[in-house]
Amino acid sequence: MALLGLLDREPSHGYDLKRDYDAYFGRGRPLPFGQVYATLARLARDGKAVTGDAEPGAGPDRKRYTITQTGKYEVEAWLGEPIPAEFTEAERAALALTEEGTRLADAHHGVSDETWAQVRKHYDDDQIAALVSLVAMINATNRLAVIVRQKGGSYEPGMFTSMAS
Repeated sequence: MALLGLLDREPSHGYDLKRDYDAYFGRGRPLPFGQVYATLARLARDGKAVTGDAEPGAGPDRKRYTITQTGKYEVEAWLGEPIPAEFTEAERAALALTEEGTRLADAHHGVSDETWAQVRKHYDDDQIAALVSLVAMINATNRLAVIVRQKGGSYEPGMFTSMAS
């Protein structure tokens, strides 16, 4: 479905679709070319995309794929589907506590009674203390990053490994 969504932006060659997929969704795991072209063939077979005439290029001739109206309808339906709940009720309570405990500009009243009730329903006092401590540490770290103008997103997995020993 992601390739069809990328085609919805503009007609594209398979190579360009692969490049864009890898950039947006790859997360270090590039999409194999074989999978790209098998998917495009299936989309064409099912009437969701059409191929244009072969165009000469630096390598083999390239085909430009264009989404059809049927494909556009499918993308619209896909985007309109509700996202399934990925969090348990307990996790949603912890996330609500984190959100309400973090927002300062529009939540200066603090954590709502409703959120506290949900948190107490799922966690004991020790777990709540640990959760509140973690939220406070995250907030302190974010504030410190703002103060020292730390560029967001600069963390690389394993960059502090040498400090652990």
